[in-house]
Amino acid sequence: MSQRFTVRVGDAVAEAAPDLWGLFIEDLNDALDGGLNAERVRNGDFEFDASEREGFHPLTGWAAEGGVEVRTDDPLHRNNAHYARLTGPAAIANGGWDGVGAARGERMRLSLFARADAPVQIDVQLAGGVATGTLDVRRGGWQYLETDLEAVADGRGELRLAVPADAAVDLDAVSLRPLGEDGEPLTFRPDLLQALKDLNPSFIRFPGGCLAHGYGLANVYHWKDTVGPRHERVQAYNIWHYHQSRQIGYLEYFELCEAVGATAIPIVAAGVCCQNSPGGQHAVPESEMDAYVRDVLDLVEFANGGTGTKWGAVRAELGHPEPFGLRYLGIGNEDEITAQFKDRYARIEDALRAAHPEVTPIGTVGPAPHGEDYENGWAYARERAIPIVDEHGYQNPRWYHQNLDRWDAYDPEGPKVYLGEYAGCSSKVRSALAEAAYMTAMERRPEVVRLASYAPLLARVGHSQWTPDLIYFTADEVRPSASYYVQQAFGAERGQRVHAVALEGVEHRPVVLPAIGTAVLSSARASVAFSGIRLDGAPVPDARTGTGGDGVHLGPIDPTACELEFAALKADGEDGFEIRLGPEAPASSLTVSFGMWQNKFTVVNRSDDGIGGGDHGPVPWRGLHEGEPVEVKVKLDGPRVRVWADGELRHDYEQDARPEQRVTAGVLSREAEGGTEYVVRLVNAEDTAKTAHIAVPGPATAAVTLLAGAGPDDGELFHASPVTPVSSTAKGDDGVDIDLPPWSFASAVVTA
Repeated sequence: MSQRFTVRVGDAVAEAAPDLWGLFIEDLNDALDGGLNAERVRNGDFEFDASEREGFHPLTGWAAEGGVEVRTDDPLHRNNAHYARLTGPAAIANGGWDGVGAARGERMRLSLFARADAPVQIDVQLAGGVATGTLDVRRGGWQYLETDLEAVADGRGELRLAVPADAAVDLDAVSLRPLGEDGEPLTFRPDLLQALKDLNPSFIRFPGGCLAHGYGLANVYHWKDTVGPRHERVQAYNIWHYHQSRQIGYLEYFELCEAVGATAIPIVAAGVCCQNSPGGQHAVPESEMDAYVRDVLDLVEFANGGTGTKWGAVRAELGHPEPFGLRYLGIGNEDEITAQFKDRYARIEDALRAAHPEVTPIGTVGPAPHGEDYENGWAYARERAIPIVDEHGYQNPRWYHQNLDRWDAYDPEGPKVYLGEYAGCSSKVRSALAEAAYMTAMERRPEVVRLASYAPLLARVGHSQWTPDLIYFTADEVRPSASYYVQQAFGAERGQRVHAVALEGVEHRPVVLPAIGTAVLSSARASVAFSGIRLDGAPVPDARTGTGGDGVHLGPIDPTACELEFAALKADGEDGFEIRLGPEAPASSLTVSFGMWQNKFTVVNRSDDGIGGGDHGPVPWRGLHEGEPVEVKVKLDGPRVRVWADGELRHDYEQDARPEQRVTAGVLSREAEGGTEYVVRLVNAEDTAKTAHIAVPGPATAAVTLLAGAGPDDGELFHASPVTPVSSTAKGDDGVDIDLPPWSFASAVVTA
């Protein structure tokens, strides 16, 4: 029998945030090349390099037969320095990403640049004969060639280009794209583009994240490098350690926004590179800063300028005479809030406000919803009266259920919030429901939260650097996560006004710290020796951890009254070590990490229900280095956690023991033909079924979209959601009842 509760719908208290739900796309997990980019040839420009990833070289992605060499003399363009010379009989074959595929009847355009000293014919074959064709090369310099292919069967394999004996041909900028209904090559992969459209986003943030401010100043993303003909664009290595062809550049990003009906939110570096770069954060040199600011203003002119402006004319020459209507510009991403950051940020923002008052700047307040950069970032934002700041936070489901009141503490008169990156740290149903609950909290505070986007957006199965992700995909499939359907529901049905809501008959779930557990030492990518170990005052034998092991169990502990001390000495490896304190998953435990991400930080992570998430930190640290011991002490006292390194107190905080709000609701309204409609969000993240009575006056009808039917821990990384939306209707004489199975989310449009 289901438990019944009532949703009392009060008066409208605020206008809803009109742009609240959007997307954030960053080129990680092969999201663009190999993903949204419809291009099927990998490394068609022969520009992969060993500096990007071990094993990369100009022929990565290609198999060579016969006389094939990579050359750089007299290239196609200075920004495309490498090309392949085939001296026949010879061939090169490209495997794309997990094979180059085609479906029966599909039409594709093969294009490339070629150069030869005598006329020659290139033989083209796809997937062993699924499609065939030829290209005729004239005698002379670089020439653009293209031919359309049609697949006579389904197939997946290689694109093979062959030249006959006694021929010598130079090849570059090889491309194979499917053709659209208009007979022109597609820019975006259609099924992934449709998946983005189906989210009904108000905006798209691009091109990153960390990718925008780069891995060192040389890797900062410069928009001008990404527009113009493909073979003239500046390709780059990726902060996620793979190659960017830049075939999806700034023009294509803007076109993507148009294609899905979203406004654009470009992100530019705030005059500094990522603080996680070698040597830390560095600022654009003073001698180059004026030019950098000019580049930012030129970007706005490229987006908004008329055809009589320099960069508006460039946009028109590229095929888009109409302005894009840019309204927002992000300046910086997760930056360390230093004096040089403040100086560079202020100069960019001041110039933007003076030249383009129609564009709202978005600042940044660090990588986490707490910590030094968060505090300093917010202080700086208030000092400068920055209109909006970009907060980030990847947390586990319990954190979200405990923090539904987070936005109530924010000053509605201060800078507004763009929650630019967030996720519930898994692809399980419980994470999706926790995100839904948190999204209702964001919707309730439009005077604070103006924009929000889940991250990351896309991940090619087998090619990921970060999980979880909203949409997984293979060469042939799109695999939406449960979180995808939550985001879709919020984007599909929106309201104009936010209503006060009171829940009757709902009890919050108490949080109890575990009373038993163990202490475990481990190191995934290092060999570490531990000596002088004392657990709760008692000596423990010395221990050693290494890669691939399960860790060393030191003994039982009480997670509310525990003290651990030892010295750690690294023998070799890349990172540091971890200490797990508490019971095994899915029970709650703490993990204290010393240098486990790039060997630069200490952090305390909490795991609840088998899902880890941020708890305290990261705090910058010198790292664990070979031959340099570190003295460690950890003390747990009730909810209080303290961590020392070489006598320095690095973490001192109390674990959050507030109850979880596992059952929650939000209500908006909008004008519709015939009267008012209420958009109702309902979350039931509990094991028991519920019936929500929506208390609106008079008879009511509800069109319900329900996500239900799986357990909380169903759902896996890289797999499609175990649940999909189901539509139904409900009616009532006095309000309306909506049934919520265990572990479910409903979005309903109620007409009263």
